Amino acid sequence: MPRDLDRRPIVLCYDGSPSAKHALAEAGRLLAPARTLLVHVWLPISRVLLWSPAFGTPGPLAEPAAELDDAWRAGAQRIADEGLALARDAGFDAETLLAESRHGAGRTIVALGKERDARLIVAGSHGISPPASRLLRSVAAGIVHHAARPVLVVPAPRHD
Repeated sequence: MPRDLDRRPIVLCYDGSPSAKHALAEAGRLLAPARTLLVHVWLPISRVLLWSPAFGTPGPLAEPAAELDDAWRAGAQRIADEGLALARDAGFDAETLLAESRHGAGRTIVALGKERDARLIVAGSHGISPPASRLLRSVAAGIVHHAARPVLVVPAPRHD
């Protein structure tokens, strides 16, 4: 393997779902002990609950919105920490990155892959998004369609 590939990280997408855990374990069997960046993308809840085209910001609810976002960020950090522990248990030389989504998880991951010059992006085929949104477009599908680098999508385990 060329030396420059050794220095370029693998981006492991992790959302705490069974599919993400399975993808991480499978990637560990295939790719460990590679250098990895475990990424958990989170969306501040104030953007979901309080965004309005009329205001663009929470306005008078800024303080309660900040408290909500702090709690949401802490929950996201717990998910990222869990993923980091699993990545290290799988044999990866891993560090974690908690990334705030501004334009969707898939686009955030693609941008991070480019920014970090990732040699590969690994994602599970099904995350924690509601089933209805999966019909429209999964995060993994978005990554595959927009990434300018290799992407490994690990299918969820079959329970026949």
